[in-house]
Amino acid sequence: MSRNISCVFVLAVAAGGAFAQDSTSANSDGGNGLPGDALSPWTAGVGQRASYVVDLSEVRSSWGTRFGAAPIVKASRVATTRFNAVPGPSTISSDARVGVAPFVTNYSTWNVPTAGVGPANATTLNTTVASPANVTRFAATMLDFDEQPVGAGLNFVNVVTTALVGFDAGAPDRLYVSRINTAVNAPTGGGDRSQFGLGSVDADGNVLLRADGFGASGTTNVLAGDNLIRVRAASRGTGLNLIDGGTGGDVAATNRVVSNSAALLAVPSALPASEGATRVVGADFVGSLLVEESAGVVQRSTHRPGTSDHRGSPSVSSASVFAGTSATGAMLTRGNGGGGLVNAISVFGLGSGGEIGPAFTLELPAGVLDACDNFAWPITGADFRLFDTQAIFRGGVGPAAVGKDLQGRGVVASTAYAAASPGSASPINAIVAATFDPQSPVGTAQWRTVAWVNAAGTDGKDILGDFGADGAPNTGDSGENDGAVNAGDAPIGRIESLANVPGGLLGPSLSAPALDSAGNVYFVASVALRKSSGMVISERRTIALLRGVPTQGGCYQLEVLLEQGQLVQGRNSGRTYAIAALSLSDGDSLASSSLWSQSVSGSSWNGGNTSSLPQSAPQHLGGLVLSARVLYDANNDGTFSDPTGVDGNPASADEAYGVMYYVGNTLPIAPGCNDIDFNNDGLFPDDNDLIDFLVVLAGGTCSTGNCDSIDFNNDGLFPDDNDLIAFLNKLAGQDC
Repeated sequence: MSRNISCVFVLAVAAGGAFAQDSTSANSDGGNGLPGDALSPWTAGVGQRASYVVDLSEVRSSWGTRFGAAPIVKASRVATTRFNAVPGPSTISSDARVGVAPFVTNYSTWNVPTAGVGPANATTLNTTVASPANVTRFAATMLDFDEQPVGAGLNFVNVVTTALVGFDAGAPDRLYVSRINTAVNAPTGGGDRSQFGLGSVDADGNVLLRADGFGASGTTNVLAGDNLIRVRAASRGTGLNLIDGGTGGDVAATNRVVSNSAALLAVPSALPASEGATRVVGADFVGSLLVEESAGVVQRSTHRPGTSDHRGSPSVSSASVFAGTSATGAMLTRGNGGGGLVNAISVFGLGSGGEIGPAFTLELPAGVLDACDNFAWPITGADFRLFDTQAIFRGGVGPAAVGKDLQGRGVVASTAYAAASPGSASPINAIVAATFDPQSPVGTAQWRTVAWVNAAGTDGKDILGDFGADGAPNTGDSGENDGAVNAGDAPIGRIESLANVPGGLLGPSLSAPALDSAGNVYFVASVALRKSSGMVISERRTIALLRGVPTQGGCYQLEVLLEQGQLVQGRNSGRTYAIAALSLSDGDSLASSSLWSQSVSGSSWNGGNTSSLPQSAPQHLGGLVLSARVLYDANNDGTFSDPTGVDGNPASADEAYGVMYYVGNTLPIAPGCNDIDFNNDGLFPDDNDLIDFLVVLAGGTCSTGNCDSIDFNNDGLFPDDNDLIAFLNKLAGQDC
């Protein structure tokens, strides 16, 4: 296992079209889009702390479900030939703080091109807004990598950046973001003194890292041994926080939880501070969990009964599966009945003091059926492999996901590899999930297949959408965009083996799974989607972010949330950007920059009770982050060309950035109707509101150009009859 993400990987990703805070630069050099406006990790002031508003753009899933999305943090700019560094893993806090003070009081905001917070922006175009007095707070963190020449060699720079985020539940599409330079591994112009692996972050901004000195190019104060480090991002100053073997850096905001250990350690997870104090939950390579209890870090093995060993990093969810516990953990393990295979997932409760509570182990069964299509994936001899290669040292966290469903049952999931195609680069995978009664987990566990690629690598599970009888969007055929996914809608595509996706990458076809508060499963996958070009419908093979929604019939139906090539209108930048790349494989395993179980919050949006909402409701999602690459049409000419990409135009003014991309809910927990002034002309109630509503409902254009969403009752389903009924009720002076 290599501890480093190889230089080949970093350069290949960076050259593939350069991988966005939502902004474009003033482009002061007058040439192509370089240098862009990403911030240097060594710049004082805004390079260390910057606070700004991010307004979420509406994106709709293939089912018509409405989410908000935006780049909330750009990776740092290290090299002069690229817009910024390559994102590694991203992680989000597993819970949120509701009704608390914001991280800071004032935030910069803009909604025009070239504005932004950095020295390459036209900052005179910014304005300052005050945060609401009380917000819901969460945090998200990204680790990025780049190379910088130092003398005759190369400096492999690591930067950890944290977003401390607040929002007003009454205006959920606006995020108040504080971008904090959390840690770096090298001084300005000097050799790297350490290497990082990203662990986790809690809602208070406590970031946990793994760090060692493996392969360091520096000769001064190189970090020794394996270290688990906590940085309190909210307490960071404006100076550099250099993590090395010396005593520099931001000492007031940083402490070594485990220092200079001779034992190999995995990237850590955490019990969040909302349970009393943030506590490390880590793992070593000899089967022990490292738990930070009141007296310090202790080794425990009671988390994995009925096993011979564990693998990878632990996951921790804020969902309390077991009565009397504060959180729940999960770990890939080698069950006693698996003949040495990593064939099991161990689940354990965690108390507020870090103590391990109830624990049990579920081994893969002899067979797992997909009840949606009666497909039996070849489970015999399969095992879990997402702990392989760099992930255990670099992140993400973790390969197994745990949580609860709407019925209060426990849910656990991970990605299996078929025995007929062994190794971490195999594309023959399935995400399998088990639901269980927490009072009798082993006896009640029911395994199901969430997603799969068949043994031959020639077919995969169907993906659904509201695109009508031909399964392709924007063809206007029967049933398209009628507000429901039904039997008349053909599948819009399928899971596809990564081996068949253009680009020639080797690796898995499915990322790790992640769970929201209702047990919906999120993952990145290689897919084949039906697209139309004129009268011709064909399959486009690409990478997409999917959601698996469990049905009452006992299977998971799949929808697309985002896909590579998708265009999004940036609300702050005033420019359209393309989602140029979503990460899946690094060439021999799941990429650290792909989605992992702790890329998705385990709590509901705003911490609310969503038990009465439909299974597919977006309010079950407390938030999701993933590393991505976005390409801005900076000069607004309708083309997207990265000047630093292999196939791009070196003279292009467009700008491409590696980012931490956020997807979240923008609807209230308890849906309510919009006001009756649908066309926002200031006159209501009047006939024009009704006319405009009916025109927009039929797919036409609003007369004022400023009509509200057609989802009038804000139930996340549109266009449908209930929106029309609710509108007519309100127009007649009745309740919604």
